[in-house]
Amino acid sequence: MSKRRHKVHLFLMLLLAFGGLGGVIATDTSPRLGLDLEGGTSVILTATSNEEITEEVLNRTVSIIRQRIDALGVAEPEVSRSGDNILVQLPGVDDEQAALDVIGTTAQLTFRQVKRVVPPEAKKVPQVTELKDSSVNQEEVVYPSIQTGEEGVLYVLEPARLTGEAIRRAEAIPPSATTGQTGWSVSLEFTGDAEDEWQDFTSELACLRDEGEQIKSQVAIVLDGEVQSAAGMSDPSGGTSGVLCGEGIDGGTSITVSGEKEARSLALVLKTGALPITLEQSEVRKISPTLGSDSLQAGLTAGSIGLALVFLYMILYYRGLGLVAWAGLAVFSAINYTVLSLLGESAGLSLSLAGVAGVIVSIGVTADSYIVAFERLKDEIREGKSLRTAVDRGMVRSFKTILVADFVTGSAAVILFFLAVGPVRGFALTLGLATFIDVIIAYYFTRPLVTVMARSRFFADTRFIGIRDALGVKAS
Repeated sequence: MSKRRHKVHLFLMLLLAFGGLGGVIATDTSPRLGLDLEGGTSVILTATSNEEITEEVLNRTVSIIRQRIDALGVAEPEVSRSGDNILVQLPGVDDEQAALDVIGTTAQLTFRQVKRVVPPEAKKVPQVTELKDSSVNQEEVVYPSIQTGEEGVLYVLEPARLTGEAIRRAEAIPPSATTGQTGWSVSLEFTGDAEDEWQDFTSELACLRDEGEQIKSQVAIVLDGEVQSAAGMSDPSGGTSGVLCGEGIDGGTSITVSGEKEARSLALVLKTGALPITLEQSEVRKISPTLGSDSLQAGLTAGSIGLALVFLYMILYYRGLGLVAWAGLAVFSAINYTVLSLLGESAGLSLSLAGVAGVIVSIGVTADSYIVAFERLKDEIREGKSLRTAVDRGMVRSFKTILVADFVTGSAAVILFFLAVGPVRGFALTLGLATFIDVIIAYYFTRPLVTVMARSRFFADTRFIGIRDALGVKAS
């Protein structure tokens, strides 16, 4: 490889490392902190459904919860399975209760015909149906009403005609003087087949209204075992618009709620779909960042002391080559920080204490790469090679050794990432990224830098810092 190409590689690596570092600093971009460093909320959700809990059901539940949290804008939540439980970690969440309500809401939505209404003063009150999941969709149920002015009212409802799976779009609608809407609501649109079913359903209810069945002509919208609304079919008599028997409602419907927060939360859970199982919060913990920050500070202090000792050892033992290690570690640190910052900004990657440990371990891996390279150069010198020949052959052979060593470390990190859960995955990810960066630096920075220095009279022959003295070669 020509000297010019070596210099081009060095320039591009320095531009990539410190140009990227300058870019993230200028844009005020930094690595996101995880739950243990920033603080937040940790919750364990336990299934209470009577339905069979399979691996497929749990995976689907995890996926839906992750979609809901992403829609809330929480930075890199950790959603993972632990047996039949689901662990959710929310770092830096602003409204803890709102987030917990959203992730724990089953969002089992059904549209049912009202069979009868039981007032709170009734002598014979039916037992409220405890089950709220899809297992009772084809059964008659009894659910309480949460409508204003209907405290204590129970609704006896027919089997569900439509479920939340029929929802194509859900949108929070604010009050509007134009439409005469005085409060917040959630507008619902159905899928193609469900629109036909909705039209048939409301047509039947309109016919019941014409027959004088005012109660049975009501459609109850039920969410997680609570009647959100139970509206009858409006009468078109007298020239007003209404629902005609035989025609029904061609389109969607809406659910009236008490405020903006409730409307947006309901729209969110309906858009992401219902959870296939019912969950309860078996454990909720508020995590303070104080302990994590103290541990991080202690780790950084220990790492700084260790790094300083490594720097001192490298410069005393390898002399001018020690400067190569210094420069390489600086480039490595700049690229690593840039990558973690960009991943935090674009992909929401958060850095936990375990991730910091992976970074610290990777610094040791990188330092080992330089020792491997420099010791290989010494072996070449002992075999009688000239300085230039030793550098040309030694750097090629040492890179092969570094590549094999980093492949083993990287493979372990990949396996650990896919098999582990929680903070261990953060450790594996940062270690794997750093190992890949180490390979790039070894080929495009360390190798050309040592080659260029070996061809420079100053770095090759200068007393004490010269490469010849470091490798035990007498200057000619």
